[in-house]
Amino acid sequence: MTKNYTASDHLRLMHTVAELYYLEGKTQLEIADVMGLSRSKVLRLLQEAREEGIVQISVINPFESVETLANTLQLKLGLSTVIVVAGQSNEPTHVRKRLGYAAAHYMGSALRQGTTLGIGWGRTLYEVAQALEAEPTRNLTIVPFMGGLGQITPSFQVHAMARTFSEKFGGTWKTLYAPALVEDAAIYSALMASRDIMPISTMWNEVDVALFGIGNIDLGEDVQMLFADYMTGNVYDRLRDMNAVGDICMRFFDMDGNVINNGLEHVISIELDHLKKIPHRIGVAGGAAKASAIIGAARGGFINTLITDEAAVRQILPLIED
Repeated sequence: MTKNYTASDHLRLMHTVAELYYLEGKTQLEIADVMGLSRSKVLRLLQEAREEGIVQISVINPFESVETLANTLQLKLGLSTVIVVAGQSNEPTHVRKRLGYAAAHYMGSALRQGTTLGIGWGRTLYEVAQALEAEPTRNLTIVPFMGGLGQITPSFQVHAMARTFSEKFGGTWKTLYAPALVEDAAIYSALMASRDIMPISTMWNEVDVALFGIGNIDLGEDVQMLFADYMTGNVYDRLRDMNAVGDICMRFFDMDGNVINNGLEHVISIELDHLKKIPHRIGVAGGAAKASAIIGAARGGFINTLITDEAAVRQILPLIED
């Protein structure tokens, strides 16, 4: 005897089809083959799943700011400006892209005619550069805050990002043709005193606006591979022993904002005490894993503007409760 097809059976079928389509990424044709259904039946089930609330789709506006969280964090960290993008995605690529859109939008209002802009590097900053809208009348001067690392991913090529900013906003970009990290103290001293580097490091005194990412001590497996020749296990152990939580331009600090001067030796980049003298200091970082690094950057006075996301803020606030 054939079992009666009940409303509960229909709901289960809707759920199964929706799960295959939205969570497992199967096509409607693949689902039809697996389930023994027609493609039109699969389409109707997906439409019903939406109508019944089995499937609920959220579209996150990358420009939307969570005002209450932003205001709370601004007050507690003593910052001038905090922008929090909505959403709590755990997917790093999505987080970086959303932060990139928000920061690019903010830069459009922060950069005045003739501004000298200093920039760092990193994957989030790369997304900022990619999201910029062309306004080629600003006549900016773009200055890199650190050297490069040879044949490495574009997100760590500060000169490429400087060129992109210059092309989008108009003006000129300076070059710092030097490695970000050198192994020998004598070579480091010679490079910093050279005619190629000294003019750029001198220009750091003229920077009006600084834009940079905030890294955390746990760089992640993919980034650790990129820096394998520069940061050995001993370096990581030493940084952890000194309670490092984050870095800006490979200059490390702890959660109270104390600079760790001997964290990574012979770095050709702006020093954090020098960075603090720049009037407008914009840090861009998101994700719950960046919480301690963001707190340290704020407490150290390395940032006065923060562009972050909801996931980071909800992790930060319990850590700084009075």
